[in-house]
Amino acid sequence: MELKRRGFTLIELLVVIAIIAILAAILFPVFSQAREKARQASCISNERNMAMAAMQYINDYDEQLMPSECWDCGGQTGDRHDPNRRWLVRIQPYMRNIQIFDCPSGGTDTLDFSPPKWSPGGDPDIWGPLTYGWGWTFPGAWRGLRIGYGYSLRVGGWTDNAGQAGNPNKVSRGRSIAQIQRPAETLLIADSAHKDACCNRIVSANACTSGWWCNQPWAVGEWNDEKRARYTRHHEGSNLIHCDGHVKWYRWNALYRPDNSIVGRLHGWGQF
Repeated sequence: MELKRRGFTLIELLVVIAIIAILAAILFPVFSQAREKARQASCISNERNMAMAAMQYINDYDEQLMPSECWDCGGQTGDRHDPNRRWLVRIQPYMRNIQIFDCPSGGTDTLDFSPPKWSPGGDPDIWGPLTYGWGWTFPGAWRGLRIGYGYSLRVGGWTDNAGQAGNPNKVSRGRSIAQIQRPAETLLIADSAHKDACCNRIVSANACTSGWWCNQPWAVGEWNDEKRARYTRHHEGSNLIHCDGHVKWYRWNALYRPDNSIVGRLHGWGQF
C-alpha cells in the first residue's frame, strides 16, 4: 500500500516561526550582555595595568601622584601645550602601550589632527606632528587614539593651584600619597567622558555631561535618570581605580547624587 507524504500545515509553520522569534528575542539580549561583559573585563584589565603603572610612577617620584596640568601656567606656552604634562603620557612608559587608554566599550572624542600653536622646543624630530585632545597637546604617536579614562583632578592637585586663572602661586604638582587618608575609598582613574574625571563624566562615561564642549553634536541635552543609566559604559555603571590600586565597578545610582556628594567623597572631599 502506498503511503501518502504529509507536509507541515500553515499553522504548524507559523508556530515554529513564532517559537524561533521568541527564542531570538530572549537570546539576543543575552548575547549582547555577554559581549559587554567581555568588554568590561577587558576594561578592568586596562585599569589594572594603569593602576600598576601609576603605583610604579609614585614609587619613582618620591611618592608624588601625577600632577594635573595648569590651564594657563606660563601663559599660552605652558602646560596646555606640553605633551609631557599629560597624566597618560607620564604613566605610559611603565606599560609601553597606548591602546590601554582606549576602553573597548566607548570613550571620548578621538585625538584630532589640529596643528598645535606651540610645541616644547619646537623639535619635530622629538615629537613629530603633535595632536590636540580637548585643547591639550599630545605626542604625535597618540594621534587618532580614543581615550576612555579620566584622572581625578583633586588628587592631582588641580584644586590647589591650576583651577584659578591669575593665581600667582599656581604650580603643576601632584599630591603626596601620604596626604590621602582613605586610599581604598579615593578615586585615582575612572571610566570617563574626558581625560579629567569630574563627577558627571564618571557617572555617564559615554556622553558629555558638563562643560562648554557639551555644545557638540554628541551632547544629549538636559539630563535625567533615564539618560544617566543609558549613557553609562558598562551595564549601567563605571569601573573605577582607587588610590590603593584596586579596581571596582559602581552602578550609576551608587555614584550619582544631585549634590555630587558620593562622587565628591570619592574625589577626596574632607581629606584635603
